[in-house]
Amino acid sequence: MARPNSLTDDQPVAPELREKRYIYGGENPQPATEFAPRGNRRVPANRRSPLRLITLLFGVSLLIVVYVWNKISIDRLVVEVNDLQLQYAKLADANEVLRADINKKSGLERIGKRATEELHLISPPQQPVWFSIDADRLKDFQH
Repeated sequence: MARPNSLTDDQPVAPELREKRYIYGGENPQPATEFAPRGNRRVPANRRSPLRLITLLFGVSLLIVVYVWNKISIDRLVVEVNDLQLQYAKLADANEVLRADINKKSGLERIGKRATEELHLISPPQQPVWFSIDADRLKDFQH
């Protein structure tokens, strides 16, 4: 006799087998029919394809490589930014030193002292007098 669960089984089954098959809590959930209900299909074994597994591993490894490459790139950029900030700080300090030197050398006391000692310049005893020249006299001097 063939198994009652087979896929090709459309023949009537004895009531005791049918009831035994669907008994749950002592009651038959479906009314009895003259043909046995179709049995559950056999679930095929869940075989994993090697190509699918290789593709999955390749994808995961590619994501890991991209993540590590991104981390390395970010670390390089951070180092470069820090170096540029240090270089900027050094240049800003050098500029401040140069500005202080300019302010020191352009002080009026230093210029006046140097003018009198090195160049032997003296201040005039009186203020200069402004005078005006006529245009006619100016033409005489130009010719």
